[in-house]
Amino acid sequence: MILIATVEWGRAGSVKMARWLVPVIAVGVVTPLSIGIGTLLLGSDDSEAAGGDVPASVGTELKAGDVGVPVMYAKLIRDAADDCDDKLLTAPVLAAQLKRESNFNARARSLAADEPSDDGGSLTDPRSAEQRAEDGNAGGKPAEEGLSGDEPASASGSEDASPGGELPDVAQAERPVTRGIAQFTDADWAAEGVDGNNDGVKDVLDPADAIPAQGKKMCALLRTAKERPGYRGTPLELALAGYRLGWRTVEEYGGLPRASGADGETYDYVKAVMKSYPKMVVPVGGVSGGWTLPVDGPAGTPYHQRGSSWSTGLHTGVDFVVPTGTPVKAIGPGEVVTAGPGGDYGDQVVIRHEDGTFSQYAHLSEVKAVVGQSVQGGTLIGWSGETGNASGPHLHFEVRTGPAFGSDLSPVPYLRAKGLIL
Repeated sequence: MILIATVEWGRAGSVKMARWLVPVIAVGVVTPLSIGIGTLLLGSDDSEAAGGDVPASVGTELKAGDVGVPVMYAKLIRDAADDCDDKLLTAPVLAAQLKRESNFNARARSLAADEPSDDGGSLTDPRSAEQRAEDGNAGGKPAEEGLSGDEPASASGSEDASPGGELPDVAQAERPVTRGIAQFTDADWAAEGVDGNNDGVKDVLDPADAIPAQGKKMCALLRTAKERPGYRGTPLELALAGYRLGWRTVEEYGGLPRASGADGETYDYVKAVMKSYPKMVVPVGGVSGGWTLPVDGPAGTPYHQRGSSWSTGLHTGVDFVVPTGTPVKAIGPGEVVTAGPGGDYGDQVVIRHEDGTFSQYAHLSEVKAVVGQSVQGGTLIGWSGETGNASGPHLHFEVRTGPAFGSDLSPVPYLRAKGLIL
C-alpha cells in the first residue's frame, strides 16, 4: 500500500507541514443478528468448533473517539482490511484487535521479566486506565462477561504439548517482548514486517508499517484456519488466537485454547475482540451519539495559530486538509442559519445546534444546505473548496457561541466532548 503525504496549506499560501495522516472511513452494516453472533460464537469453554463464520460488516463507518478509532489510523485500518480477499477480515475487527493489543499506542511495549513495573502504563502496559480498572489489577486477566477461572494464563511460545491437549504454563522470562501498535515480537516482525509507506524502512513502531503488517498476518491466518474445519473455534477466532499465540500453538491445541487451561488468557483475548468489534462502528445514516467529524481528512492548521494572514492575528478555527469536492457533513443535529457567501470565508454554512453552540464550515466550492433546514450529524451540507481568502483547497471549521465571527471556541475539546478525536 502506498500512502501519499498530505500537505497543509495556510491561508497565506505557504506549506506548513506534511504528515502521514489519514481520514475516517466506511466499511459495512452491523445488524442486531451479527452483533449477537459476534458476541456468542465462543460459547462455553467445553464446546468444540463453533462451526460458523462471523458475518462481515456492511455499510458502516469506523467510530471516532475514545471508544473508537483515532482518525489518523482509520484509513490505514480500512486499507489493511481491503487488501485481504477474505471478507471475514473487516476494518472493525482489526480496529478492535488494535485497541486490545495496544490501545492505539504506537510505542506500546510489553513488560519483560527483568524490568521493573511501570505504574504509568504508557509503554510497558498499553491498556488505558479504564481497561486497567476493568481488568482489576495491573497484570490480571480481562474481566470480560462470561469468562471462567482465575488460574494464571500462559503466554505464547510454549512448544511442549501433545496435539489437542492443554499446554503447560510458561515462565514469564520465556515470553517474548512485543512492540508497537500491533504488538509484534521481534522475530515475527523480522519475518512479517512490511514497508507500508514505502519510505525504505520497515519500522514496527510506525503505524503506517505495522497496521498493514497486522492485516497481512491476519489474512494469512484466516486462510490457514479455513483449511482446518475440524478445529475448535470459527476461522476468525482461530486467526485471532494464532495472532496472539502463533499458529503452531493453535495446532497443538487443536483449535482455540479453553478458558480454563494454561492459555485461558488467549481465550479471553479472542472473546474480548469478538465482543468489542461491533462497538467500533456506527451504522450508516447515524453517528456516535448523533455527532461526527465534518470531513474525512486529516487536521491541518490548528486553532489559535498565530500569523499575519488572519485579521485577529490568530486562526479562529481548525483546517482540514482535503481536496476540492470533498463531502462536508454537519457535525451534529441542528438548524442551518447561514448558507452562502461569507466574505473572506467564501461560501459557507453555519449551523445552530441544540446545545446553543454554532458550527461553521467555510471556503466551500458548493453549498447544498439551505437556511432553515434541519440537519442531523452526517447530513451532507456542501463540498470543500478554496473560495474566499484561501490559498489552497481545505475546509475551515469553527465552533462558536454565536452565529458570527468573533465568538469562536476551541474546536478540539468541543469535539472531544462529543466523542470525536482529531
